[in-house]
Amino acid sequence: MVSSTLFVVSPHFDDAAFGCGAALATHPRSIVCTVFAGAPTMPLSTSWDRRAGFLHSDAALRARQREDDHALDMLDAQPRRLPFLDSQYGASPSCDAVARALDDAWKSCGRPTVLAPLGLYHSDHTLASDACCALFVQDAMPDVILYEDALYRRMRHVAEERREALARRGLRLELATAGPLLDAQRNARAATRKWRSVRAYRSQLRALDDAHPNDLVEPERYWRLSFDGKAGRLRRTRR
Repeated sequence: MVSSTLFVVSPHFDDAAFGCGAALATHPRSIVCTVFAGAPTMPLSTSWDRRAGFLHSDAALRARQREDDHALDMLDAQPRRLPFLDSQYGASPSCDAVARALDDAWKSCGRPTVLAPLGLYHSDHTLASDACCALFVQDAMPDVILYEDALYRRMRHVAEERREALARRGLRLELATAGPLLDAQRNARAATRKWRSVRAYRSQLRALDDAHPNDLVEPERYWRLSFDGKAGRLRRTRR
């Protein structure tokens, strides 16, 4: 059963709105927990931030947080931000560290239904997904639904290979075909609010050269998790 509010795990500032904005629009006061929202000790200049129009990481993060605040306000969602660094800024944290931080944040928000990324293509997405899956396997986070990561979900074989990798760890995924998350797809007002929130992330769309707008209006897809302990054990990857 999906709770009236959601706890959406967003690897980066834009991923929750891109991947499950319609669901957020129909579950007011939900929480969006951005995992990789920390700032490097010293400003860095990366190719991605320059494509987005920024000279260094401090300017990029200030602008991206403003964009996120605006987008989440349109979705009536509440931000929570963890201090881990985006992989473009340095070494990634361990899966255990991310899992502990997510567990603490989720509990402090009243333990609502968790929407986590399937974990496609990008190492930060995979790490955030693995942390949630580890908590699910440990029964620390008993109700986890995976959303397909927008922008990456249409890349050839990427989603299929990720599902197969999770299956090898004993995690079974069942595509959701009914329920409130899918009902949001048929809500015209929710679709409009999602699209407006997507357009709030102007710097990221600029870095993408607006190359993926069609993907962002595609229906959201959700997978329910179950764990077959006899099929294997989830190995928590340390990074």
